[in-house]
Amino acid sequence: MKIDQRVVPPEINHSFHHHTLIYRHLGSFYCDSCHKLFEDAPSYHCYECNFDLDVECGLMAPIRCEGQEHIEHFSHQHPMPLVLIDPQHHIQCCACQSLCSGPTYACTTCEYFLHKSCAELPLEIQHPSHSFHPLFLRETYWSFTCNICKKEKENAFTYDCKQCSEFHMCVKCYHASISPSIKYRYHEHLLCFIEDFSHLAHCKASDNYCHQPKASDDLHHLTNSVFLCLNCDFKIHFICGPLPSTIKHECHMHPLILIDSVVDANSENYYCDVCEFERNPRIRVYHCKECQYIVHPHCVISEIAKVFKGDLGGVTLKVIGQDFWEQPQEEWDMSSSFTLLDLLSSNHLDELEKGILEERFKWDKSSKGEEDSKVEVADEDIDEIITRYPFFNQQEDLTNFFYKDFDEFCSKEKTLVVKSSELSLKIVRVQGYSIPVTLAPILQTLLHKYPDISSDSKCTLAMKSICFFFLCKLINSMCTTTFADITKNLLRHWFFYMGFVNDIGEFRIDFVEQHLKMVTGAFFGLQMFRLETEIPTILNNKLEKLQTQIIQLNEYKESSSKHEFIKEHMHLGGELKWKAVAQDLF
Repeated sequence: MKIDQRVVPPEINHSFHHHTLIYRHLGSFYCDSCHKLFEDAPSYHCYECNFDLDVECGLMAPIRCEGQEHIEHFSHQHPMPLVLIDPQHHIQCCACQSLCSGPTYACTTCEYFLHKSCAELPLEIQHPSHSFHPLFLRETYWSFTCNICKKEKENAFTYDCKQCSEFHMCVKCYHASISPSIKYRYHEHLLCFIEDFSHLAHCKASDNYCHQPKASDDLHHLTNSVFLCLNCDFKIHFICGPLPSTIKHECHMHPLILIDSVVDANSENYYCDVCEFERNPRIRVYHCKECQYIVHPHCVISEIAKVFKGDLGGVTLKVIGQDFWEQPQEEWDMSSSFTLLDLLSSNHLDELEKGILEERFKWDKSSKGEEDSKVEVADEDIDEIITRYPFFNQQEDLTNFFYKDFDEFCSKEKTLVVKSSELSLKIVRVQGYSIPVTLAPILQTLLHKYPDISSDSKCTLAMKSICFFFLCKLINSMCTTTFADITKNLLRHWFFYMGFVNDIGEFRIDFVEQHLKMVTGAFFGLQMFRLETEIPTILNNKLEKLQTQIIQLNEYKESSSKHEFIKEHMHLGGELKWKAVAQDLF
């Protein structure tokens, strides 16, 4: 309606506010009724509460909803009837800023909409993410950063702490965290699923893709969704976390099965059948074996999100690496605070065992990881591949070369580092042995297949457990590494762990040694393949760069004598070359 500004009353009493509102000629404000921003416009204003109504809202006749289900909501002055919204209309909820679909409370006059679930939010809550104070629901007209998802929000509802002005939680995160229900087998608390998270710097999944260089490069292309714990600072990437083992999605007629890797030996290129973009074969996918239909998990995240929002009672969640374990996995007791660091420092070790551990390993709490993260061919590797590898004529040559290299590595390095992320892992019991919970499935499978593996060992039970840790760590590393990503340094680490378990623990692990010999042979074959394909390209690129640098050098040599500044400083440097630097200082 059009308002004649010459005849507006100087003040009004309005049902939407408990103080008299005074007419103010010009100002910038958000209207507390229609929630729109006005610049240099008149308003009805409460100076005591900083409350504003634009003139049209202030003078609007009351709206009635007789005989229709509706609500009177604190955020809006008009009654809001319940209507059904078609998602194709792209109407946004004013509380959570998601699109409305289905039952929605609406004021069509002001174009103000609330999901039914958002309109029925409690005004005051206690939340585990901020357990020491209550949180209060309010609408905001300015930007804030949600303490849960770390996203910046504006003109949305938030749960705020009146005592801690810096704490805010957006409505999306409240909905997602009302009742955490997602069980991650390597964490003691239930997790909630947050679809839109700002940025996760440190994923704490046990077998995550972040630690695999060729996989971590692709993570930023994936979704921003995460799993997080409201009881502690535990967060993991969506792709690294527990996902439904089977889903049904509109993109395909058959159920899709979650699998760690799908590759085709006859192809070097892999694609997602939904987005048709290239996919990384190292990263898990949903797969229909019958149709060879393969999709990124993030391309079917809408269905995965529905699963997490529903009843998870009959849903099987699957973690990375689970395809390797034949044994049904137990639920381990994680209530103890005993960690790997406690095991490595155990009083149940004898003095000789303590000395051996201190000699072979170092507990570096600031370590970021001791394993080589580079999978590209380094200069020294190229020299070795060209000068040595082509002259291996039999398995014995290859074996002798790598064992000699391993001995040189051990005499030079002497110790390996156990990472801080490993030292803090919780310990569980598997058939009497103590093992980090992340390696428990491996140990369970290992003991089932090789029950007498440690029968010859004379070590204490604590030392046997430590040997099992290094053996399971070796096997786990193999499970999460493709042959294409093996580096020479990684092979050295594997031989180091195997040697420790064999020599110190006296475990029966011939099967590991035989497998490592096969792995070494495959590594050698891949290096020779690189010699014929990748290395010539690398050397040609370097040759082009060197030729460019030679041209630049010759240009410099021809022109440098013309610059007096350079000549002057070359003369100075030549005169002082063999004099003490402190000469003439005093």
